[in-house]
Amino acid sequence: MVARYIEIKNSIKDDILHKRYRVGEKIPSERELALIYGVTRVTLQKSMHLLEQEGFIERIHGKGMFVTRVIEDNVYMLNNGASDTVLGFSREFHLQAKISSRLISHKLLPATPEIAQQLAVLPGQHVHFIRRVRLIDNTPVLVEDSWINAAVITEIPDTLLNEGSLYEYIETYTGKKIKFYNSVIEGGLFSREMADLLGIAPGLPMLKVSGVTKLEDGTIFNYSFSYNRADKFKIKNNWVGK
Repeated sequence: MVARYIEIKNSIKDDILHKRYRVGEKIPSERELALIYGVTRVTLQKSMHLLEQEGFIERIHGKGMFVTRVIEDNVYMLNNGASDTVLGFSREFHLQAKISSRLISHKLLPATPEIAQQLAVLPGQHVHFIRRVRLIDNTPVLVEDSWINAAVITEIPDTLLNEGSLYEYIETYTGKKIKFYNSVIEGGLFSREMADLLGIAPGLPMLKVSGVTKLEDGTIFNYSFSYNRADKFKIKNNWVGK
């Protein structure tokens, strides 16, 4: 059964996609929308938070909520910055669609000099190398390579990599929140190797994201690359002037 706030989010999203609310237009307040849908403001706020997270609306202090742009219904936002913790792919998108993974490789390897530098460890120290294909509604959308410091996270079950949230597991395992993620985003084209994993033609456009992830105490635990289908993801960049 779909939660009521998800139903409301989808209803307002449909209104935006069908231009009942147009780009730049102010939409009714949370109080008014709560009355329209017959729910509490708390429920309504959850719906609006998701719409903001997906890039359909923005809040302007003292003025209200406005439609920012119409995004294709099957395109997802990278770097939405809507949480004070780093959620990871599974938790980031699980309210929008069915999220699943296909584990391609999981090995314990000695860190190369490049990987060691990124993880702030000595070359040769053991790291988990993990390659997964990530799927949204059963459609492969990205390939993810991760090198995780085995001194910080000793064990990572393969069943978890296929079925669960790695970042949720790491937070439980370490007892610390994941708070920092520094990334670089580049454009590129899919190689045949990556394209074959996603079931697409080589040479299609790609968003390549590389980054280092840290726990709340500053411990680096993950260096990763994700090779994202450019037809499935867009980038959101938040900038606030002073």
